[in-house]
Amino acid sequence: MLDAAGRTVMQRHRPYYGTKALAEADKPRILAQHDTTGSGSFLFDRNAAADYEAAKKIIGDVRLVDVAKFWRLHHPEKPKPKLAALLTEFLKDVEERLGQERHYSDLKSRCGMFVAASFGERYPETITRQEILDYVRGVPKAAPRTMRNHKTAVCEFFNWMLDRQHVVANPAAGIKKRMLPRDPRKEIQFLTLDQVTRYLRAAERYDPDIVAHEVVQLIAGVRADDEMADFSTEFVHPQTKEVVIPAAVAKTEAREVIDGLEDNFWAWWKAYAPEKGLLRPKNHGPRWDRIRVLATIEDQQEADRLARLPIKHLLRLPEVREVRRREPWPWNARRRTFCTYHIAKHQSAAKTALIMRHRGSSYTLHNSYRGLGITQEQGDAYFQILPSPVTLPVRPEIVLRGAALARSKVGEVAAGA
Repeated sequence: MLDAAGRTVMQRHRPYYGTKALAEADKPRILAQHDTTGSGSFLFDRNAAADYEAAKKIIGDVRLVDVAKFWRLHHPEKPKPKLAALLTEFLKDVEERLGQERHYSDLKSRCGMFVAASFGERYPETITRQEILDYVRGVPKAAPRTMRNHKTAVCEFFNWMLDRQHVVANPAAGIKKRMLPRDPRKEIQFLTLDQVTRYLRAAERYDPDIVAHEVVQLIAGVRADDEMADFSTEFVHPQTKEVVIPAAVAKTEAREVIDGLEDNFWAWWKAYAPEKGLLRPKNHGPRWDRIRVLATIEDQQEADRLARLPIKHLLRLPEVREVRRREPWPWNARRRTFCTYHIAKHQSAAKTALIMRHRGSSYTLHNSYRGLGITQEQGDAYFQILPSPVTLPVRPEIVLRGAALARSKVGEVAAGA
C-alpha cells in the first residue's frame, strides 16, 4: 500500500468487507493501487524486504531502479570492449587511413595519456563529461593551448566510438572553450634580420647539407611541422619558378602551388639543393640544434672549435645549454619570420597569403603570423640575403673509442716504423 506521500509501505494489509457488494465496489481501487505500486514475489519475501530496506539506507533518496541501471552500465550482461582495447583499434584505424604522420603521433600520445589515467579498464559509456574536463584541466604542466589539444584528441577518439556505436553520445563534445583556462594572447615572435643572417651563415659554414631544408621555410614560407618531413627536391621547379606540393604532403590534403617567390630563394636553391630525394637530412634535430647554438657565438674561432666536437658532446656542454635556455627558438619561427618580412616588403597581406597558401582572413594572418616593428627597408634587406658558400665546412670530428682507437694507434705505430 502507499502512504500519504505516495511511497510504498512494506506492510501486509487485508481489507475486510461486510458484504460481497462492498468488496466488489472496492475492486477498482485495489486494481489501480496494484498498477501504481507494481507487484512481485519479493514484496512477500522477508529477506527481499530486508535487502530493500538496507539498500535504501545506503542510497538515500536515489531510486532503486536508477541504482540498478548504474550497476548494469558498469557490469554489462554481455562482454564489451573497454577503453584500452578500443584505443588500440582506434589508432590502427587512424594509421590505416592517414599513416604514422604527425596527427597519428599526437593522437597516440594524448589519447594514450587519457587512457592511462585510470580510464583504461572503464567501459566508454560510463565516462562522463565532468571526468574528461577534470582530466584535461589536470594535465601536468599543460598550457591552455595544450589542454585544448588534449580535449580535441579525446573528442576525436569518442567520435570514432560514436560512429561504431560503442557509445550513444560523445561526452567530450560538450566541453566548451570557456570551460578551459584562457590562453593569454602573446605578441608574435620571429627572428630578427641579424639572427636570420647569422643562422644561414652558420648553416653554410658548419652544415651545408641542411641549408636547402631551412631556406625552403625561411624564404618560401613552407610549413615546418606538417610538410617538411616529406618535402622532396622534386617539388621545386626552377624552370617555371614554382614549388608544387602534392596532396599527399600538403597540410590541406590538396595539391598546392607556390609561385611569385623572391629571386634570392632561387639563388639559394641553385647553390644548395640536392639532386634528388628528401630535403630533411638524417639526424636533423640535433644538427639543427647545433647550428642554432653556433650561430649565437660571435667569436668565430671559438665557434669553429665547438663545431669540431661531436654533436652529442657539444649539446651537453653547460655553456651550450645556457645559450639554448637564454635564446630559445620562437615557436613556428621560420614561417612567422617569412610572413613578417614579406608583408613588410610588399605592404600586401594578400600577396603573402597566396605564397603561404593561407585560406583564412587577413585578420587571422596578421593575428597568427605577422610580427610588428619591421620596416619596408628591412623587408627588402631580408630578401636580399644571398648565399655565400664555404669551401671547407667545419664538421664534427669523430672521437675514436675502444677497438677503433686501438686500431688507430696500431696504424700510427706501423706508419712510423
